[in-house]
Amino acid sequence: MPNYSWTIFSLSIGAIIAFLSTAPLELPPIDDFGLSIDKLAHSFAYFVLATSLGLSLDLDWKIVKNKKIVFYTVFLFGLILELIQGFILVYRSFEAYDLVANTSGIILYFLFVKTLKKIVVKSRIFLN
Repeated sequence: MPNYSWTIFSLSIGAIIAFLSTAPLELPPIDDFGLSIDKLAHSFAYFVLATSLGLSLDLDWKIVKNKKIVFYTVFLFGLILELIQGFILVYRSFEAYDLVANTSGIILYFLFVKTLKKIVVKSRIFLN
């Protein structure tokens, strides 16, 4: 019986990102000198999401050529959350720089995908 651990992990990360993106959080203001902690957090979160989705498709679902699927799925997920923030939630706003930070996290995944896959396979993390 398949384990689907990476799929469960990927869905969990997506749920956490969706919650944090839509919850009315009262965070202290962050001074904006270009690269802020908020944008680094966006980049890291979407790096983790892209990584878990890519490994899920590759290891759980055996879809090896999944780069386009990962990019479009994770990018559209971030875009939809930004649109919800901008047009539905009154306590949040649409930020184009968040989309840029999200995309940078996805690109980081593509830069390290082979190394990450080797680490996961050798260490047998979440493998059946």
